Amino acid sequence: NGMMLSCAALNLTLEMSHSRVVGTEDPVLPSGLISAISDAYLPEGFSKSDPLASPFFAPDEVLKMFPPSLLFAGSNDPLLDDSVAFNERLRRNGVPSELRAAHNLPHAYWGLGTAGFPEARQVQQECQDWLKRQFTRQNSW
Repeated sequence: NGMMLSCAALNLTLEMSHSRVVGTEDPVLPSGLISAISDAYLPEGFSKSDPLASPFFAPDEVLKMFPPSLLFAGSNDPLLDDSVAFNERLRRNGVPSELRAAHNLPHAYWGLGTAGFPEARQVQQECQDWLKRQFTRQNSW
């Protein structure tokens, strides 16, 4: 088992954080788009803080059941702080979890690897290596 998240939308509540303030002009996910997506994602009457929509708010007893995890975000991603906090909660609950912030990259930077951004290619390689370690660990039982 393993969970790998990249640029994850873990908190749909639109609570302000440092990365959301600094990242308001993110070229991929500006603040107005975050709000529009958050509003459109859930049906009317469904709470944005429900853990089914926002895992950021999952109770500790649920987080303790999560598999080993790898979270990636761009260092300029407006959702970076949500990943940092979520990673901290996973680790506090005994889940092996790692967080990587890809330097100087915006939200959803995965496609930039083919556009000549070495940082994005490096992330893709790190993800492949992590998945291989997870598969090797599982197959060694």
